Amino acid sequence: MKDKIISYLMKRMRIEVAVAGIISNGDKVLLTKRALPLVDGGKWCLPGGHVNKWERAEECVKREVKEEVNLNCDGVRLLFVHEEFVKRLNLHAVVFVYSLDVSGVIEGNIEVSDFKWFSRKDVEELDMAFTHRDILERYWREK
Repeated sequence: MKDKIISYLMKRMRIEVAVAGIISNGDKVLLTKRALPLVDGGKWCLPGGHVNKWERAEECVKREVKEEVNLNCDGVRLLFVHEEFVKRLNLHAVVFVYSLDVSGVIEGNIEVSDFKWFSRKDVEELDMAFTHRDILERYWREK
């Protein structure tokens, strides 16, 4: 019983490790709209997700981009690390943010209900998931 309680508490209190990929085309970035059944479903976000145990963050961002929008990552560059706090979701995550050079044809999957290219001004009006607006603001500020 004690082990189950400890395991439960560790799952509830742990810090997640995630990745986000910034794919740009001129002054626009590619965002995906999360499918409704997902956490923050219906909101826009950068391609990315949780790093699996024993998976390198760089490999994770390549995998997530392939899964979510069917693009191959030809170039990967770490931009910065973002600490994400979303109290309404009980989420604390460390997010490795990458700039990506990609190839292929964009296609969504079951996790993605839509994908589009957005300018900095467009993003100001979007309903964004997690703290991805903050990530993009830092990206454009440091660019």
